[in-house]
Amino acid sequence: MIEVASVAIAVSFAYFVLPRLLHWLTSLPNARTEHARFLAAAESSLDDFYIFDGVPDDSGEIVDFRFIYLNPNAERRLQRGRKDLEGKILTEVRPFMITSGLIEHYREVVSSGRPFSTEVYLDDDMIKATWISVQVVKLGDGIAITSRDITESKRLSDHVTYLAHHDQLTGLPNRTLLCDRLHQAILRAQRQNHKVAIFMLDIDHFKGINDTYGHAQGDALLIAISKRLLSTVRETDTVARMGGDEFVIVMPDFKSLEDVERCGREIVDTTARPIPIGAEEANITLSIGLCIYPDCGLDEEQLLKNADDAMYTVKTSGRNGLHLFRAGSSSKP
Repeated sequence: MIEVASVAIAVSFAYFVLPRLLHWLTSLPNARTEHARFLAAAESSLDDFYIFDGVPDDSGEIVDFRFIYLNPNAERRLQRGRKDLEGKILTEVRPFMITSGLIEHYREVVSSGRPFSTEVYLDDDMIKATWISVQVVKLGDGIAITSRDITESKRLSDHVTYLAHHDQLTGLPNRTLLCDRLHQAILRAQRQNHKVAIFMLDIDHFKGINDTYGHAQGDALLIAISKRLLSTVRETDTVARMGGDEFVIVMPDFKSLEDVERCGREIVDTTARPIPIGAEEANITLSIGLCIYPDCGLDEEQLLKNADDAMYTVKTSGRNGLHLFRAGSSSKP
């Protein structure tokens, strides 16, 4: 909340105070006093603050900008003193302004009078691996820029987003991200007239493993299984944990049903190898249901349900195997 409030104050300062600065400096009888107050505020600001004059071409159109003022925070950010920068051309000091396209936005601020704000990632000779929030307003024929480092808040936001879409134990996509990946795979398959394979996997007798070795060792086994599943698929495939001991694999753009079934059997064989649990080894088997889009369903919910039905068929017929869903073949009540 403090970060949001600080950004709001910075935006308000950039949008509403700076455009009135020239008016104050030219119309008030105590202009020097007002200028001193403004300078004191800029010098003590926790944000980076810059003022640039516009640099016109032969036709009078602003094409670049010249450093006129930067506060101590801006000096620290650029690792350059103001005496070294004042009077220098912006794009010569910061070529990134051209490659990123920011210079065009700055020119638009002058020509239109409309403020501009953005978030930009910087990683060059002057600023290393930093997310910056930037607000730009017109100031006469130039611009005033207020910016601040938002790297930590960005990292926190990205971490929160990651937690919302990934299983905390295994790091695999969770149900939310799985459904989104499956939806996107279906859309691509529709456009390209391809098919999508969905595997539903369940560890056989997992409750017994938890009861025998304890939940901590059960969690370690789930992590080991997730790594083995990842080793059997392509980078373009999705391995997700639905919860408990249930996993789903989404395999788009496969070549043939034979390839998919071969992959399923490889998953069964790979996970069947003993897994160390403490000082002992556990022998694991999987029951796997396979469903194909569009043959076995047209949306995420139906496909996942049919894959689950196919998995149940394996469970009721002895476990440790793979079964392809076919309409009317499920033995699940």
